[in-house]
Order: sequence, then C-alpha cells, then structure tokens
Amino acid sequence: MKNISLKENISKTIHVLKVIKMASKGYFYVFILQAVISSILPYISIFFSYLIIDGIVDGIPGSEIMGYAYLMIAINLFLGITNNLLNYYNKVYSVELQYNLDSKIASKTFNIDYSLLEDNETMKLIQMAEEGCSGNGDPKQYCEDVLSKLLSSVLSIFYGGFLLSGLLVVKEIEESSFLLKVLNNPFSVLIIVVALFIPALVSKYVMKKNNEKSYEIMMTNIEGNRQFSYFYQICSNYKYGKDIRLYHLQKMFISKLKTVRENADELWRDFSVFRSKLMSVSIFGNKLLSLVSYIFVGMKAMYGLISVGNVVAYVAAITIISQAITLIVERYSKVHLFNNYLDNYFKYLNLESTKEYGEISEIDINNLSIEFKDVSFRYPNVEEYTLKNINLKIDAGQKLAIVGMNGAGKTTLVKLLCRLFEPTEGEILVNNIPLKSYSKEVCENLFSVVFQDFKLFSYSIKDNVSSGLNGDANKVHETLSKTGLSERVDKMPKSIDTIIYQRSKENGVEISGGEAQKLAISRALYKDSGIVILDEPTAALDPKAEADIYEKFNTLVYNKTALFISHRMSSCKFCDEVIVIDKGEIIEKGHHDLLVNAKGLYNKMWTAQAKYYSEA
Repeated sequence: MKNISLKENISKTIHVLKVIKMASKGYFYVFILQAVISSILPYISIFFSYLIIDGIVDGIPGSEIMGYAYLMIAINLFLGITNNLLNYYNKVYSVELQYNLDSKIASKTFNIDYSLLEDNETMKLIQMAEEGCSGNGDPKQYCEDVLSKLLSSVLSIFYGGFLLSGLLVVKEIEESSFLLKVLNNPFSVLIIVVALFIPALVSKYVMKKNNEKSYEIMMTNIEGNRQFSYFYQICSNYKYGKDIRLYHLQKMFISKLKTVRENADELWRDFSVFRSKLMSVSIFGNKLLSLVSYIFVGMKAMYGLISVGNVVAYVAAITIISQAITLIVERYSKVHLFNNYLDNYFKYLNLESTKEYGEISEIDINNLSIEFKDVSFRYPNVEEYTLKNINLKIDAGQKLAIVGMNGAGKTTLVKLLCRLFEPTEGEILVNNIPLKSYSKEVCENLFSVVFQDFKLFSYSIKDNVSSGLNGDANKVHETLSKTGLSERVDKMPKSIDTIIYQRSKENGVEISGGEAQKLAISRALYKDSGIVILDEPTAALDPKAEADIYEKFNTLVYNKTALFISHRMSSCKFCDEVIVIDKGEIIEKGHHDLLVNAKGLYNKMWTAQAKYYSEA
C-alpha cells in the first residue's frame, strides 16, 4: 500500500465527498447531520448528570433537580427521534448513492474502447474498481464508518475540551503542600493531555500496520475473487447446465471453487492472528489512560478542588475525548486505506480512450463505399500479424463474400471495419474519407452486424430487436415479418412484449437456435444502417439451411452495401465479388464462377462443400 501525505489524503477525501454529493445530495447531508447529533448525545447526559449530582449535594430544591431531569429527557428524546428519522433517510438515499456509483462503472465499461475491454489488465482493473466501490472501498462505509466518525470525534473533542476547562480553574487554598500545589496548578492538566496522546500514538502505529497488511491481502486476493465470481456465475447460469451435467463437470468446478476459497481463507486467518496481537497493545494503552484519569480527577476531588458532580463529568469527558482521539487516529488510517481502494475506482473511471474521432457528422448512408489501404493488424502482446497488407475496395451497394478457413482473419477484418480495433498499419476509408475522420455518432450508425457469437438478452423481443426501450412497435413487427419470425412471435403470450430466456424477473420464453439467429438478423435490419455485415451467425446450422438464410438476407438488403463472411460457401453465388483470405492475406479475388475455375483454395473449398448446396 503506497504512502500518502496528509495533504494528499485531505485532497482525495474532498474529491470523494464531491463525488458522493454528486451521486446523492440527500445522503451527503444526512450523514453529516448524523455525525453532529452522535457527537452531542453523550454530553447531554454528562452535563445534566453533573448538574443533578451537584444539586443534590448542595441541597437545591427537588423541583429544580427534576427540571434538569425533565429537560435532559426531552433533549435526548428529540435527538433520538431526529436520529431515527435520519437513519430512515440514510437507508433511502443509500440505494440512490450505490446505484449512481455502480452505474458509473457500468457506463464506463459500456463506452470504453473494445480493444481495452478485451485486455486482461483492464479486466483486473474493473475487478479492482468494483472492490473500490462496492467492497472494501465502499463509499457508504467510508462516510459512515470513517468520515462521520472523524467529524463526530472532532466535535466531541471540542465539546469535551470546553467541559474540561474547569480543570484550569485555580482555587484559593490554605494548605500549601507540594502535591496540592501541583494539583491546583492549571498546567497539571498536561498530565491528562500526555495520558490522552500516548495511547493515540500507539493506536496510530497499530492501525498503520493493520491497514498495510489488510490492503496487501486484498490486492493479493483480487485474482482469486475474480475467479470465484466466474465460477459462481457458471454454477448459477442455467445455460451451462447441460454441459455441466453431461460431462460431470460439477466436481471440477467445486474443486476449483474450494481451492480459491481455501487460499483466501488462509490469508485472512493469518491476518486475524496478526490483528489480534496488534489490538492487545492498543487495549493496554487505553486502560492505562483510564487509570491515570481516575487518579488525577479523584485526587482533585479529595482535596476539594472540584465538586463530586465535576468528578463524574470530567472522568466521562476524558473517556470520551480519549475514545475520540483514538478514533481519529484509527479513522485517519482508514482514510488512507479507503483512499487507496478508491484510487482503483477513480483510476478505472479515468481510463482514457485511445480511439480518435473526427468532426464529420453527416454521411449519406444509402451510398457507402469502403476501402482498405495497406491494412495490417496484430493483437496486443502478440508478435504475429493476424492481417497483412489488406487492400480491398467495396463499391456502394456491392455485395461481397469473404471466405476462408477458421482462424484466417475474417472476423478481425470486420472488427477493424467497425472500429472495435484500430489497424496497426494502414487505414480504412468510407466514401474516400478516413474512417476516423467521422464523428462517434456517424461511426456507430454506419454498421449493422450479426456476429457468429451474437448475444440476445433476457428482455422483451421488442427491446432485443429495437435495441432500446422506446422502439417502434410497427417497425418491429415489419422487421420480424421480413425475417419470417412474425408468426412465431404472434403466438407468444405477449407478442413482441414477451420476455425471452429465464434471466429476468418475469418468466421468459425459450427460443430455438434458429429463432435466435432470425431475431439477431431482425435487430440488424431494424437498425437500418448503410453497411450490413453477417459474420457467420448461422455457422451452427447445416450448410443448406445457412444458404437459404443468406440468400433471403441478401434480398432484404438489396440496396445496401453488404458483407457476408463465412468459412463455408453459402453466400458466394449471389454476391458481386468474393475474396478468399488465408493466413491473414487476400489470396484470391473475383466472381464465384471465376474463382471456381481458378483451381485455387476457393475451388477446393467449393468442391468439398458443393454437395451440401445441391437440390438433393
């Protein structure tokens, strides 16, 4: 855990408070009011107890003493009711606070460069950010367990110091023994000051060591937590259930979970032993303070320098101040600890995008041409190029088939075109303008893509097709009709408002693989982008069924620029041009008939698969 100066800690704490206030103003003000009230409450009883005891000793009228008692009860009742009300609002606003803080992580994850999101270091940083926001760096706990206690402790010391000012009063006395002179000297209060700060210094050392060890263990266990979350997700996701049962994977997963858990348990067991040893030192210091306080105040009372009521008030005040000072030391150490955790949260939120966008905000989506100029690409931390020297022109409205064996680089080419990754070398142009010269909005609206590993979500069919909560119902129905899915959807309980899959709060409808593919294609059509790409979304189907879907889709996007990508030949006959990619390079280019007769890789692939497309 890195050391942070007092100035840095204060600066970071102010930043955290600003973030909390922005996330929930209600929570911010409630926790401050709770701190103020909690600092006042103990002194109400102390002050009135002192008045009542001295009143009894001095023989003041019982009605006056009862007046003190009634006033004490009334003030405590008012503050207690107020505190309960604040507790209620604390819980209400806590939900708002946590939601807004978590949503920042979600928003960042949704908007971060895809290339960064695929990086293992970014995945670790996300886990650390979540620990910083919802785990050990929980801002709510930071406020209530640290900042609130700090504020309350500072106010307690202020109130207690005011109450103890009576110890500075010098009494006129006849005796002049050395001990009495010392006790009657205002500087004698330094005995209490020293007794207060020695335990505080001990606590500071103890908490520093405690927090360093705690942070070290937590950072060591980050990867373990990530693995545990992954395994737990697998165990609780019904989509993995078939494979787990058929291949008897239960024991493997449980064994891995057990290993991760045991490693974490061993770390925390060692920490518990370490912490117990440290705490024993702190407890001894506090008990020593209590002994010194009682002796000092008691002796002043014995010599008549303070009243009996003063004894009760001063001892209680010294105890509270001692606890407050210790809390300040402890909580300051926790400020240091929490700021380290929250650094990870802010580090992730401040992760800068490397993708550049231009200022061109308009483009004719019905007339889009594409050009790859000397494009090469290799993935981060990989020496070998996935794509090499790709030169390719696709005219507006052209239908292009991209074929090749698995791993040839076809999907990577699509990722570059969609700006999920940036070319390592070369550039991509749309309408003869570099793609990165267009605005973010233009780039996002250029492409409708159905990937091989497309994802549908456990929301309504309408939301899945329209990609949002405010979709046009008529357009959704029209799109489903085009893909041949409308009849199936109309038979569902709530038509397009039917939830799919069992991951929502409502009972969902399970759909087949073919229906899911049609739904994914419907989503691409609904978006109505100028460039449409099918990246092997039907690879799980048999070749004949795949060919039928590709041919139908080709009819649906007749006026758009379209790319059909496959390691099979479903789309090649009806496309204007076919390119063959092998080992990251374009090795053949031309129309289907030309390539069949060229006796190259395309011919071999077509010959091997031709029987699947015959009208048998």
